[in-house]
Amino acid sequence: PATLWAARTDEKFDDLSVTSQIYDKKSNIKIGKVLQYLISRTGPLATTGCDHGAFVSTTGQGEPDLQIRFVPGCSLDADAIQSYIKFGELKRRGLAWPCGVTMQLLASRPKSSGAVSLRSSDPFAAPLIDLGYFSDKGHADMATLVAGLKIARNIAQQSPLAKYITEERYPGPGIATDADLEAFVRKTTCSGNALVGTCRMGGAGDAGAVVDSADLSVFGIAGLRVIDASVIPRIPGGQTGAATVMVAERAAALLVGGVPIVPPKTNGARQLVAA
Repeated sequence: PATLWAARTDEKFDDLSVTSQIYDKKSNIKIGKVLQYLISRTGPLATTGCDHGAFVSTTGQGEPDLQIRFVPGCSLDADAIQSYIKFGELKRRGLAWPCGVTMQLLASRPKSSGAVSLRSSDPFAAPLIDLGYFSDKGHADMATLVAGLKIARNIAQQSPLAKYITEERYPGPGIATDADLEAFVRKTTCSGNALVGTCRMGGAGDAGAVVDSADLSVFGIAGLRVIDASVIPRIPGGQTGAATVMVAERAAALLVGGVPIVPPKTNGARQLVAA
């Protein structure tokens, strides 16, 4: 699960926002920026817009449970996904995307889990999806995101960034207590774009496994493999891209060379393996 903190910045810093660099005052894309990318692969279109950030342990113990993605642009809605819809409205009205900054806050090692299951025997019927956000008994995921909002505010109050900011938009200055912050998180939670485990891999004796970790074949179905993020049992502490590439490369080696995907001998050392 994920939420966000966002603020408006002084208009004199408008050119620093990635949205202002890409779109003009009527929210039309700047042709010059498109040409810059096509010719030199540089400029604002050469970035994801959220390629700066941090991984933080909100408890001060163990592995980081919070990922912060810094975006040099102001989210148009407390629900980050809705910003794209709001931008469409701005474009239709010929209005500019306001300048600002956003920090996306993700529970990078969530304790909650959801499920995807069949709705019926009809293969064309949409599946049943239960995201299961904040279903963990210890409420650790909610604690992570509430702490994340406090950390984002603390970062924004430091002088290198504070001089740019004119107004906190989300959650907003009226959202102050832990109860208020929790209510904001529940209202604005989105996926964070890192979902795994719906066909998770495991051994033959693992009742919850769909795919055999030895060769990524689906249990009980001959000639079928699953090779994507859905086989990863747990979110790997951040974005799933690198882990998915690793799975794909190991699977490619298996399919081409017949090399089984098994943990190497490590003499007790910890190594990252596919299974």
